[in-house]
Amino acid sequence: MTKRSADTKAASMENGPSLQGLAVAGVLALGALIWVGMADAKSPALDAASGEAEALEDTYAAETADAPRPLAEGDEDAIARVVREAERTEDGGFGLYKRGLYPEALMVWEEAAEAGDAGAAYRIGAAYMDGQSVSHSFDEGLKWLRRAADMGDGRAMGDLGSAYDWGFGVEQDRAEAAKWFEQGALRGHAASQYNVGVLYEEGEGVEKDVVKAYMYYILSNENGFPKYPAEAIEALTPKLTNDQIKKGVDAARAFEPI
Repeated sequence: MTKRSADTKAASMENGPSLQGLAVAGVLALGALIWVGMADAKSPALDAASGEAEALEDTYAAETADAPRPLAEGDEDAIARVVREAERTEDGGFGLYKRGLYPEALMVWEEAAEAGDAGAAYRIGAAYMDGQSVSHSFDEGLKWLRRAADMGDGRAMGDLGSAYDWGFGVEQDRAEAAKWFEQGALRGHAASQYNVGVLYEEGEGVEKDVVKAYMYYILSNENGFPKYPAEAIEALTPKLTNDQIKKGVDAARAFEPI
C-alpha cells in the first residue's frame, strides 16, 4: 500500500510552512497520531509524517533565518507600532507571528480574512487545528479552513482532505477526503496531488484509476513534494502498460491549475 500523508502540515510547503509546520510540529504531529490511536510507533502513517516533518523543519529554518528579532517583553510602544504598521494580509500577520506576537498575528489575519484574504483565513484555521498559538479547537479550525477553501486556497482544501482522511474533528470519510484533495490538487497543491493520487491508486473514496494516480504523482513530484511521489512513481511504473504510462505523462504535461 502506498503511504498517504498522515498530517495536514505538509499542505502548505510551497507557500512556506503553515502554523502546524513551525518549530516542533513534526514531534507534535507524531504524538497526536499516537494519542488518537491512529498509528503505532512503526506504522507507515508515522513514517510518512516523520519524513514530511523533516522537510518542514528545513523549510522553516530557511524562512526564519532572516526573521526580525522578537520584541522585548513589555515594550508596549514597540509592539503597538509594529502591529499598526503590519499589512493586513497573510504575510503581514505571519511577520508578527515570527516575532512571537501570536494574538496580534491572529487579529491581523482575522482583519485580512474579513477583507477577503484566503491565505489569512487559512492561517487562522491552521492555528486552531494545531493549537500551538491559540487554544486547540477542531470546530474553529475546520470553520476557518472551509472559509479559506471557499475563497480558493489550495492549502486549506488539502488540510480539509486530511481532516476527513484521518477523522480529525470530523467523521472519517474517504470520499469526502478525496473530494477535498482533488480540489486542492486541481489548484496545483503538491501535497493534495500526492494524496489524491494514492486514493486513485488504491480506489479509496474514488473509483480506482491508475492513470490518474500516475498523473498526480508526476505533478506532485514536479511541484516539490518531498520523497513520496517519487517513490510512488517508481513503485507504480512497473505495474502499468506503456500506453497507461504515456497517458499519465501526457495528462501531467497538459495539466493547468485552475
